[in-house]
Amino acid sequence: MKHRISVWWEALIGAVLSLLGFSGCEAINNIIEHPAEYGMPHANYKLLGDVSDSKGQPVKGIRVVFAPNGNSAENPWANDTLFTDDKGHFEKDNAKFDFGWLDDNVTFLAEDIDGEENGSFKSKELVGKDHFTVTKMKEGDGKWYTGDFEISAKITLEENAE
Repeated sequence: MKHRISVWWEALIGAVLSLLGFSGCEAINNIIEHPAEYGMPHANYKLLGDVSDSKGQPVKGIRVVFAPNGNSAENPWANDTLFTDDKGHFEKDNAKFDFGWLDDNVTFLAEDIDGEENGSFKSKELVGKDHFTVTKMKEGDGKWYTGDFEISAKITLEENAE
């Protein structure tokens, strides 16, 4: 008998509280205003730039490593590696790296890997936001997609004295 009264009493209290507007779940308005979404923040990036010597002449065959988030420039798994063409230009569309990459540890490393073939140059490492330009090319959707960005750098290498 006690069990039956307890069940009836709990049902009555639940009905009264629900009529008064109390609920055991999240508010309906909050669910409508902020629906659950799946995914992660992302953007499209284009890396580009030019490498020249101290006289302003373009340098072909230079390896340029872009290392975001403070990754070591020698870590091939976390970086984008590009090579300069005949005009000293390097470019890559849709570069992939973590969201939030733009910090003071971003590194560009330029290395002469072809020896004497196109002249001999000292390697140069540029660390920090002062060494590249970020241009927003397209606005995002206000949700996960933050837009299209262009990251450009101009690198001047010194000739090896050897």
